[in-house]
Amino acid sequence: MWWLVPLALWLAWTGRGSSVDLSEAQSRGLQVALDEFHKHPPVQWAFQVTSMDIASDVPFPSGTFVRLEFKLQQTSCRKKDWKTVECGLKRNGRKRYCLACIKLDFEGKVLGRMVHCPIQTQAPWEPERHMEARCSKVEQAGEDPSGLPGRFAFSRGLAGS
Repeated sequence: MWWLVPLALWLAWTGRGSSVDLSEAQSRGLQVALDEFHKHPPVQWAFQVTSMDIASDVPFPSGTFVRLEFKLQQTSCRKKDWKTVECGLKRNGRKRYCLACIKLDFEGKVLGRMVHCPIQTQAPWEPERHMEARCSKVEQAGEDPSGLPGRFAFSRGLAGS
């Protein structure tokens, strides 16, 4: 939960947070997505969130699935300093539109993740089909593949009879 404070301060300080209030799971998902994005080797500069377009979370038996669509813009800081509040947006900096699908267990541990942030173009962006398929796989992370709740417990009970 310590990561919520810097994220909230950064969003408040920059004034770039959208009017959307993120739930705890969505905030954690955003933190995971930004960490994952900045670990990517081709990324050389820090990026900041400029808007949150879609933020949803769905409870599952094994945890919470978070889906986020947001915009990033390049800053004047190197990627190692991406959490620094003083990083201003770079004029004419690269822009990216991100789709992040994160599955968290009830303690906040990441069960699955998929972060896709292509460079934003003039054309309207829609998640590609293969990204939607990868997102669906993340959504099912940690779930019982049979889809039958209690099946294992029931069959174990029968074995002892």
